[in-house]
Amino acid sequence: MPLFFAALFLFGGVFYSCKNDDPTLSENLTAEWNSTEIKVDGVAAPASTTMFLHLQTGGNYEITTNITPFTHPTSGTWAADEANMKLTLSGNVWTIHHLEGNTLRIGNTVDSVEVEIDFVK
Repeated sequence: MPLFFAALFLFGGVFYSCKNDDPTLSENLTAEWNSTEIKVDGVAAPASTTMFLHLQTGGNYEITTNITPFTHPTSGTWAADEANMKLTLSGNVWTIHHLEGNTLRIGNTVDSVEVEIDFVK
């Protein structure tokens, strides 16, 4: 009988240790994100400048913003590249500078202008 419990303990530990509970980059990004700061060429945009980014399960996204003009597509498909820390929104590739807990910072060059956006979910 002690051998049975030893074997049960050993195999149970093997199965438990093989399980990975860490969320993927896509799972961490899937959320409703509200901008907290937007910088254009390193200069903070007025506090009234806002962006809402909804990265949905299933690979679709929606953007709502009061930025004008805004030439980026406001809806489409998204994908995450964990190896290179990139977020692709309808073919536009954004660099993920920071993703921790409920905060996200992405950056891109749009129409020859560097844009950096901080979000909270």
